[in-house]
Amino acid sequence: MTTKTLLLIPLALTLAFGQNLLTNGDFEQDLSVGWVQDTGGYGYKTFGRDTVYQPDPDYEALDSIYSGNGIGKLSQTVDVPGPALHLSFWASFALGGGSSSCWPVACMEVGYLDADGNRLGATRFYYHNSYCTWTPSGTLSLIEVTDPAWNQYELDVADELSLHLPGVNPGDVCRIEVALVDTTSGG
Repeated sequence: MTTKTLLLIPLALTLAFGQNLLTNGDFEQDLSVGWVQDTGGYGYKTFGRDTVYQPDPDYEALDSIYSGNGIGKLSQTVDVPGPALHLSFWASFALGGGSSSCWPVACMEVGYLDADGNRLGATRFYYHNSYCTWTPSGTLSLIEVTDPAWNQYELDVADELSLHLPGVNPGDVCRIEVALVDTTSGG
């Protein structure tokens, strides 16, 4: 079973006047600059950056799990001055295999955190197989990706919070976590 999330530059979390809040959001530097790699469970997990993932001269990042059960997560948390933010990114998602007890999901997750780092809610751009049991709620918004090819995605954070996440008070959002996540379990 394989899940893969590939991300193309630019990954930008910007203020209204265009300032990118992410460090190394273009992946032109090593992934140790600005990004945290986290894994759990077992299996072969890969994080990488290269220019060969998409036919352009720029770097992209890769988060992949092969033959295992667990999670791979490449993330960055930034302080934000409020929810008047815009997220834009290019991504390609891939899956292989799956069953009702061990299903793969690849997603780009935007986590909304308070001043203490507590998770208030999240938005997930996700590509999954039919076994995925994620369901939207007042604190979880799901945006299904149906085309695994390279596509550009955008999110107006203030609109997302007011329209799709009634359980999250926009005034409490002080930090945003942006993460490429691969999982091969029902957890």
